[in-house]
Amino acid sequence: MSDKFTNNVRARLYKQGYQGFTKDDYTSAALAVECDDLNNPTKEQLSQAVDYLKAKATSQLSVTDEPVEEKFLPQVEAETEIETGTLAVAPQDVGEMITNKASQMGVILSEQQINDIADSVDTSATTFDEILEQVETALLAYADFSANQVDAKIDQTLTRVQERVVNRHEQSRDKLSRGLMGISSALENSRNQTKSQLSGILARLNAVQ
Repeated sequence: MSDKFTNNVRARLYKQGYQGFTKDDYTSAALAVECDDLNNPTKEQLSQAVDYLKAKATSQLSVTDEPVEEKFLPQVEAETEIETGTLAVAPQDVGEMITNKASQMGVILSEQQINDIADSVDTSATTFDEILEQVETALLAYADFSANQVDAKIDQTLTRVQERVVNRHEQSRDKLSRGLMGISSALENSRNQTKSQLSGILARLNAVQ
């Protein structure tokens, strides 16, 4: 099983397009950056080791004029067959992968959202493709979850609007009904007053005759 130093350095180099380094290369890198505890490297030591191996690969290319992948890949494949451990990826690297992938998908995430999604990704895998697939799956699941939340809010809003329309319609109907009843009552009172006045006038006319 590889140590954390080797796994993290290999992961960073792979992301930058470098691969094919042997176990001895990682050992020399650890010695160069004075990393005594291979299972507890610092970020600075990891960055220095990456720069060291990149420089070493460039130097070897300039001397041999041979691709690094072709020169070292058979040795790495043999090493991979011997090692049965997982390929660990640092949490900060997963966060970067999520941010980049989300950007490609047009999704903007907060730092907390990135951390939440990163927590759902299993950073122990045998290949980077598996980790990338997990990142994509986690992002798609988050996108579906967010869309469902938006749909729920839209449904709630439409329900409130519908209820408001119905309530206001009932209020307007009741108001109109009360208004019409008031008009009808006023007309009835007016007719009664007119009849009463006519009756009084007729009574006075009869008395004169």
